[in-house]
Amino acid sequence: MLKAMAKDAGFLKHKRITNHSVRKLLVQKLQNANIPPTETMAITGHKNVQSITNYSNISVEQQQK
Repeated sequence: MLKAMAKDAGFLKHKRITNHSVRKLLVQKLQNANIPPTETMAITGHKNVQSITNYSNISVEQQQK
């Protein structure tokens, strides 16, 4: 189902899209938008703050630079 959704959204075929990569991207985008960790956890289903802080070391924008 995720592959079909990625295709419909126009993602490039050579990029590897997984549930984990989408979840990580979402956490990073929420943190970049200054969404509080508790709200991020409610959206993503994470059980504790530490699990989302593991995603936030380097944002996608920083990696692209």
